[in-house]
Amino acid sequence: MTFKVIVLTDRRLVSIEALPARIAEILAAVPRGSVAIQIREKDLDGGPLLLLTRAILAVTRPLGAPTWVNNRLDVALAANADGVHLPEHGLPLDLARTLAASRLAIGCSRHSPAACLAAAAAGADLVQLGPIHAVPDKGPALGPAALAIARDLPAGTRLVAVGGIDSPARAAEAASAGAHAVAVIRAAWQSEGAPALIASIVQSMK
Repeated sequence: MTFKVIVLTDRRLVSIEALPARIAEILAAVPRGSVAIQIREKDLDGGPLLLLTRAILAVTRPLGAPTWVNNRLDVALAANADGVHLPEHGLPLDLARTLAASRLAIGCSRHSPAACLAAAAAGADLVQLGPIHAVPDKGPALGPAALAIARDLPAGTRLVAVGGIDSPARAAEAASAGAHAVAVIRAAWQSEGAPALIASIVQSMK
């Protein structure tokens, strides 16, 4: 995994019908493999989520963008996605690893450095830590200093900063503090200039 930015989908900001084309626009603006897509549609039923995942994979696979499904291990496996991302109170990591075997990378969300270390010890390939900056309804901001936990993670476990990473400056700050990548939502969908903004965020992570 070498991507620098994870773009999380949100159909409240972009409709399901428009998502694949908007993702293609973003991926066309960045170096191949630098951006991953996380399909994060928490309240979408399994059947529609599978259809959406397959439609997005039809775009992302040819463009070299790893594609993860949030929470739904069954959908990730059925669609042959690249990974599954588990919320903090989702499936236990060891059970997800057993069920997925080697077919999927396993990511998870955590909200403290100590929880990140525990998740890495349990076999997570990727841990999203946040919120780094204040985000409505997401609890207190941890601050970039929390990302120093990266130096204590096992080799091969990637630390992703999430929460308020909406500019190249904040992404660069996260990278300097220890993050291997950043996750974005609104920065990817809220303006016509989103592809250029994501490209700038990728560049700032070097």
